[in-house]
Amino acid sequence: MINSISDWEEKQKGYLVVSVLCLIFGTYFFIKVISGSYNIEQSDLEVYENLVISNPPKFKERKGKRSKKWIEFNCINNQSTFEITGDDYTCVNEEELLNEIKTGDTISVAILKYDLDDFNTQNSCGIHSLIKNDKDYLDLRCRNEEDTGGGKRIFLILFSLFILTAIVYALPKKPKLFDIVDPILIVGIGSILLAFILNLITLEL
Repeated sequence: MINSISDWEEKQKGYLVVSVLCLIFGTYFFIKVISGSYNIEQSDLEVYENLVISNPPKFKERKGKRSKKWIEFNCINNQSTFEITGDDYTCVNEEELLNEIKTGDTISVAILKYDLDDFNTQNSCGIHSLIKNDKDYLDLRCRNEEDTGGGKRIFLILFSLFILTAIVYALPKKPKLFDIVDPILIVGIGSILLAFILNLITLEL
């Protein structure tokens, strides 16, 4: 509880700091979204052809605080463990890929140019295209939409927090409601609801 005017004014300063930080970081994510920074273009990728599967794709999962799901496989005469992870994994038809890519199949993969240091090493190597017989089992467009959508949700939450914390800071005196309910709880729940509404309004963004 906040029991005095001075306490309330001190509390308001904290909301001002949070509001400014949310505005700064929210603007950063907004610029990334509208500029297409989350997208991977074909020009960002290096394609490697005529790779032969030695260990077919297998589903992997790590549970716990850093949980992760992915698909990995290996190729003949290549040290890399190729991984389909993150938004690429979200968009893949897992059953189709696991059933149709077999040992001995010839494929091509596409890797981000700034990840080329991981190619043909003992490191894992993320891929963004896996082609067999002219069929790409990964969906780059879907992957880009998923990644951009994640950035959009972050900036909407930060923008909502900015609005509500700015409102709390601007209040001339402490509302009686704040003696009953912690304003942090009100701001938190309100921000989630506002972000959800804004997301519905800006579905085409």
